[in-house]
Amino acid sequence: MAKGVTEVIAIILLLLITIAVIGFATGFFQSIVTTGGQQAQNASKTAGDKAQQIIDYVTSTTGSITVKNAGTQDIDTAKLSFLIDGSSVACNPVLSGFKSPGQTITCLGITCTSGEAIIVSAPGNTVTGTCPP
Repeated sequence: MAKGVTEVIAIILLLLITIAVIGFATGFFQSIVTTGGQQAQNASKTAGDKAQQIIDYVTSTTGSITVKNAGTQDIDTAKLSFLIDGSSVACNPVLSGFKSPGQTITCLGITCTSGEAIIVSAPGNTVTGTCPP
């Protein structure tokens, strides 16, 4: 009889160990899937926000460039980049900070000569223009 009781206890212990391992594995893989899902969701939101931060070229003079926020998200003026004939130039916005959709952004102190290419980049797009004569 003692031999039969030992076999039952061994089977019960093996079942308990198996259940514990399955529980641990389930918790481990569930946390991996949850973390991966959160990262994918955050990346998607960031990409979507960038895609909605677009600008339109408005005008340029010999000392300024004006663009308009044509997207649906606010644009930080610090995230705009300006190139004149391939050389980076600093933007000194009239009012720095975030610009709402529909607002214009005018950068002063930019000098260019007639016909030079102007490239303005925002998080969502890039627009081009030329320096006035």
